[in-house]
Amino acid sequence: MNKLDISAINTNSPYSIWNEGDYYYFRSRYGVMYKVGFMEDFTIWEENAYQFLILNEENVPSPNDANIKTTMFCIIEGFFIKNPSILLYLCETGDGKQASRNRLFIRWFEEYSNKHLYYFNTIELEADGIKNYAAIIVQKSNPKLTEIIKVFDDVIKILNDKPQ
Repeated sequence: MNKLDISAINTNSPYSIWNEGDYYYFRSRYGVMYKVGFMEDFTIWEENAYQFLILNEENVPSPNDANIKTTMFCIIEGFFIKNPSILLYLCETGDGKQASRNRLFIRWFEEYSNKHLYYFNTIELEADGIKNYAAIIVQKSNPKLTEIIKVFDDVIKILNDKPQ
């Protein structure tokens, strides 16, 4: 993965982003530290697919803050400028709040001013009695968009058809 241009992201981001190793960080006005990462993902595609990770570093409740959403989309835009790839967002399941995270991410995307530039789809899967949520984000200008959507839909169909 190509490193993101932090100075370009910080031009539009309400919160200052910094980079340490493979992760990008910012602190909200309420003092909550966020860690954002992109992990290569080979589960569906052989290359150019990344899991988008958003972690509340202190695991503390975060008040509703529109600047977090804006900062996240500045990071996503920065990712696609340097990496015309596939992003997969998987909701963390450790605390049972994955459905809430999924609803929040969908709402953020629906409110995003440049959403028309991206293909965005969310799915729900159940494994071992636990509901999991994921989203795929791909630039509509990606020359392989039709193929990417078909492969994603086929994999989801296979996973949904598996006996529990």
